[in-house]
Amino acid sequence: RIFVVFRIYAKVTPHTGMGDFNVQLRGVKLKNVEGLFKKSDPFYEVLHLNDGNWDTVYRSEPVMDDLNPTWREAKVDLAILCDGKLASPIRIRIYDFEKKGDHELMGEFETSVEGLISARAFAAGGDVNDTESAAAFNVTKKGRDAGQIFVMRADISGVEEPAEEREAEEAPPAEEEAPPAAAAPAFVPAVAAPPTYAPAVAAPPAFAAYTPGAYVPPPPKPTFVDYVAGGCEINLGIAIDYSASNGDPRQPGTPHYFSGIEKNDYEAAIASVGKVLGSYDSDHLHSVWGFGAKYGGIMRNIFQCGPAPEVNGVEGIIDAYRSTFKTGLAMSEPTDISEVVEAAAAKASQAQSAGGQSYSIMLILTDGQITDVNKAAASIFKCSKCPMSIVIIGVGNGDFRAMNFLDDMKCGRDIVQFVPFNQYRDNLHALSKAVLKEVPGQLVEYFQMHGIQPNPPVQQNEDEITFDEEDDGVIEFSF
Repeated sequence: RIFVVFRIYAKVTPHTGMGDFNVQLRGVKLKNVEGLFKKSDPFYEVLHLNDGNWDTVYRSEPVMDDLNPTWREAKVDLAILCDGKLASPIRIRIYDFEKKGDHELMGEFETSVEGLISARAFAAGGDVNDTESAAAFNVTKKGRDAGQIFVMRADISGVEEPAEEREAEEAPPAEEEAPPAAAAPAFVPAVAAPPTYAPAVAAPPAFAAYTPGAYVPPPPKPTFVDYVAGGCEINLGIAIDYSASNGDPRQPGTPHYFSGIEKNDYEAAIASVGKVLGSYDSDHLHSVWGFGAKYGGIMRNIFQCGPAPEVNGVEGIIDAYRSTFKTGLAMSEPTDISEVVEAAAAKASQAQSAGGQSYSIMLILTDGQITDVNKAAASIFKCSKCPMSIVIIGVGNGDFRAMNFLDDMKCGRDIVQFVPFNQYRDNLHALSKAVLKEVPGQLVEYFQMHGIQPNPPVQQNEDEITFDEEDDGVIEFSF
């Protein structure tokens, strides 16, 4: 026998395409769109080109009554901003802020992360307050000049520089010395460790006769129905947007307006979508939270709606929603969903760890005017490993580009489904199909990722099966 020993040397270079992009912008002589006696309140959005669509990935705070605004420094994850590709096109749009959410476009320009960094480098060594020393981007609206944007800061942080190349003749490190672990870039899952070496199985001897055996097909992949039939508990929670961008609830035409005759936009969405998702909830008890309001002058990004921690059925959700307006809240800003997302994830993980199989659905109803899309995306990414799905319902006819971005972003396990309610409000069947488009697959994906198979089907007696004939032509069964 001859044994051959190979020794392989490998050089590992840390991935340097991710990190955080730090940027600060300043507007100069922006075109006023407020009329003769007022000044615009500019804010800007950063948009990323994704499959042919421009999706909002960051929104700044507005600077009030100022046509020469200097916005606060922003930090945006490069994985979300441009997939780590610094030359990818990004678009920056400047809007005039309106409390009702119907922000008016002031102008826009297109560039890239590299372009912003180059603009700042052009002015290196100069006074950042001296606009003449910085490279400017011309803002246009319908082909006409609408001002200029200067780059006060543009750099990348949070990326580990690769080690200097070792010379070819340098001996490899001793086997007992483990290389230092590289810090993982933001929002990028750690690379799995290489598999343990296993010797190859020896081939059967040449004289062994081949005996064909019966073909055994692989077991079918479990389905959503298999998990539900096996007793997997589905828990539905609701979060409602009470932020000022919804407008004055006392004014007709706003999403929260109570006419006393028909349901407002939020009530209609709760009644329709709650009926679709609530039918899967095991005990029909739901947590109802609100966000985007102040109590006693203190901003609350999550608070309980109604007097009880949980309510019973869709009517209980609507009662809790209505009663919250009688608790002394003040509709305010910012609109931040990150805290309700993380609270729902913690509750979902606790329910799953309690034993048995449990999966949660978080229903978020909002007008879509999220203040910090990047912060929301980071929270969703952090919670993507939890046993939950997020269904975002866009209420009204606002700007839902940020919601589409959260639905389409490819970071971690996909757990978000966005549905614009007005597009389906007159067709319950189409609404049900849109709302449930991704949830079943997300549930199966979570349990399969963790090696959890469906339990055997739970046997029930006929007297344990109830049905609701509330709607003409529709019979909903609840097991």
